[in-house]
Amino acid sequence: MNSTGASIPLASATKRVTANMATTRHATCVLDVLDMHCAACAVLIEGALQAVDGVLNVGVHYATQRARVTFDPACTSVERLLQRVERLGYLVDAGESIDRISIVRKQRHRHIWGFGLSVFCAMQVMMLTLPRFLAGADIEPELAPLLDWAAFTLVLPVIGWSARPFYCGALRELRLRRPGMDSAITLGIVSAFMGSMWHLLLGTGVLYFDSVAMFVALLLGVRWLEWEQRERNQAIIRDAGHNQTPATVMRFDAANRLSIVGVNAVGIDDRLWVRTGEAVPVDGVLESAEADCDESLLTGESASVRRISGQTLFAGTINAGASIVLRATHTVEASTAQKLMALADNSIKPESFALADLVARYFMPALILVAAATFAAMMSSGISVAAERAIAVLIISCPCALALAAPAAYAKAFAGLLRRGIVLRRTDALGRLVRANAFLLDKTGTLSIPYVNGVVSLRSGVSELQALAVIVALERVANHPLAVAVRSLDLDSGYVATDPAWTPGEGVSGVVAGVMYRFGRAAFVGVDDTESPATRLWLVDPQGIVGALDVSERPREDALPLVRALGKRGTVEILSGDHEGKTQTIASLLSVSTASGALSPEQKAHRVKQLRDEGRTTVMIGDGVNDSIGFAGADVAIAVHTATDAARASADLVCTSTNLRSITDAIDYATKVESIVRENFIWAIAYNLIAIPFAVAGVVNPLVASVGMAASSAVVMLNVMRLGRTSKALS
Repeated sequence: MNSTGASIPLASATKRVTANMATTRHATCVLDVLDMHCAACAVLIEGALQAVDGVLNVGVHYATQRARVTFDPACTSVERLLQRVERLGYLVDAGESIDRISIVRKQRHRHIWGFGLSVFCAMQVMMLTLPRFLAGADIEPELAPLLDWAAFTLVLPVIGWSARPFYCGALRELRLRRPGMDSAITLGIVSAFMGSMWHLLLGTGVLYFDSVAMFVALLLGVRWLEWEQRERNQAIIRDAGHNQTPATVMRFDAANRLSIVGVNAVGIDDRLWVRTGEAVPVDGVLESAEADCDESLLTGESASVRRISGQTLFAGTINAGASIVLRATHTVEASTAQKLMALADNSIKPESFALADLVARYFMPALILVAAATFAAMMSSGISVAAERAIAVLIISCPCALALAAPAAYAKAFAGLLRRGIVLRRTDALGRLVRANAFLLDKTGTLSIPYVNGVVSLRSGVSELQALAVIVALERVANHPLAVAVRSLDLDSGYVATDPAWTPGEGVSGVVAGVMYRFGRAAFVGVDDTESPATRLWLVDPQGIVGALDVSERPREDALPLVRALGKRGTVEILSGDHEGKTQTIASLLSVSTASGALSPEQKAHRVKQLRDEGRTTVMIGDGVNDSIGFAGADVAIAVHTATDAARASADLVCTSTNLRSITDAIDYATKVESIVRENFIWAIAYNLIAIPFAVAGVVNPLVASVGMAASSAVVMLNVMRLGRTSKALS
């Protein structure tokens, strides 16, 4: 442990658990839970973890099957959190390598066998019950008991084995004194079965063995359908997460020269160069004198943290200050970032999830009271009638459809957006994205592409190739679109910059072949170029000007279609930190009437605030470090494919596709998702409002109730599956 904290040993919940000690007071871990089957499970786990001493904040996300916990390491530990989830009966493992494929295969087999057995038994029970129903009182006396006892025998496997998931869920809920859907389902199953047994032993009354078997079979079928859909979504999310792993890092060799290597090649004690706005690739110790770190991705704290030489920096931390040198203490596989960066949703629930939480917390106790009141009110008509109506109420009003309405749609939305080239980091952004009517776009790297025109003003005796080689070596330490354009020249000169430094928006410096160079804007390098174009950048050494680089930019081919599509939804503005003239030129080419250049990050953020104060719903789209402040203030922040790690960490949606069309596709898809969620809620609420009075009045019996309940959940799932047919994914 160092002066600011320490890493917590890795543990695992079905896959892997990581923890990050951000300060001496807080730590954060991410738990993977494979077998949450509804929103009530998420509420249950969240409540259980919140009850642990030392836990400061918990966010459990049903769609990604993850829990993010912030806690005080002096009061509790990751191991204790794991044990808490384990005691609830969910799948948790403390190993480092979990065979997820094997676990998923076992879960699928459990669904198949549970559903298959219950369907088989339900069909047989129905075959035995049908003659009893059709014959009525005319059935032969010696045949009736035989059919009844045969139905009882066939329903036992359903009660004793197929229905086990509901019993386990009910026990979890009872241990936390928070009855949920599994409690209501179990109560309906047990009450119907016990009532039928009572009537069977007495030889009087109505038997509900067919209703019990059908109820369990239909409900298991719906849960299997939902599980398969969610597992397909998870597979897409996992694949996208692997694709987003940083590919390369900058590493010093023994001669203190920088080279680009694959992130998986980083070993312990390797010295790395982390540029401004980039994420720390692996856990390590800071060798630079100091560093300004944005640890919000790890801790949730937005304030920048100052670290000094010798302190630990954790993977996933954003370098918010000058470029730094880091000595790796862990490989990429053992570092914090892999797990935290894979957390697609930051556990922020949209309003529709809050309704699902209310259902899980309060609806079930109310439902049980309604069933009890129905039983008591109908006692005057006989215990058989009272039991039948109470059981029908319990079965028909089970709010599975209501609880699935939003989570199932948003689980599908994660996968759907990934297929369209978008990573959804915060689910609550979807609703705001649909309502957006003001779009603020960065210019360089977002709407335009810089390119090199050529070298001018060369010093006598210096060739163009030599000047370009030095510039390319210097620009390797920078992290902005122009640096990418310069590095794309791909000059194999062998030059490597040592002692590099980068000042965002101004220029870079470093020692190349034993000579100290500075490259950037005139003011940065000390050149008076009031008569030169604003697109000229200068290269100087101690002897003076070496040469200048004329750069230009052009709109991206997909920029104009994006601007036109956004213009149909609201106003479009360009906010750029580049020169005013260059900004107006690009704005004119893209037919954008409102554009501002030479803006600082604070000025961008101020414009965002102005629009929000006017009641506008704002979307900011950008790629750079200077967009992060504006991102934080916008209703929705979208980082494009070329965005820095700092911009990605602040964004609600991150583009993985290089095509800007993914943004408009995401908006169209979000509109469809929100529509599906509304339809699901309308259907689920209407169903419960209509079904419960019918059950109380005795219009439907338990068998019809079981079919109605399962059908309502199936309607929700089938409606969600429509999202898979909306628009084509980007290739």
